[in-house]
Amino acid sequence: MSVIVVLALIWAAVLIPPVVRTRAERRAEFIDSFREQMGALDSGRAAAQVTASPKRSVGRPKRKLSPQQRRRDILGGLLGAMMGSLVLGAIPSLRMVWVLHLFLLNLFIAYCSLLAHQRRHVRASVMAAEAARPAPARATPVERAKRRLAPALDVTR
Repeated sequence: MSVIVVLALIWAAVLIPPVVRTRAERRAEFIDSFREQMGALDSGRAAAQVTASPKRSVGRPKRKLSPQQRRRDILGGLLGAMMGSLVLGAIPSLRMVWVLHLFLLNLFIAYCSLLAHQRRHVRASVMAAEAARPAPARATPVERAKRRLAPALDVTR
């Protein structure tokens, strides 16, 4: 019985993402077509002259992610794969999945150490840039007092 549940989960993991992706692509194509038609109306051209937009290439819609979002996605994927392999490895007939889990664990540790190394490198370069920048001139006590008393001396209120 548990083998059937595991197989159903695997099939769901394989079949559901493409269905969701195609629905998102169709919606994105509809929105793009609508925007093009509205642009045609806005620019003064007749709506009848608007041609259908060419189909997008089959595949994932392109979106630009920030580096932080990409890193978060990679870590989430690694953690999800590790949890899945851990659960599957607990089934007696699937003990070989432990090897996959150990591989994913090593990959996760290597990726985290790479991120830590990169963060140290960025911090060092920022600190070096700050050290190279000249220090701002300090205000004299009279200038500081003038700035502090300026709102009280303002007669335009």
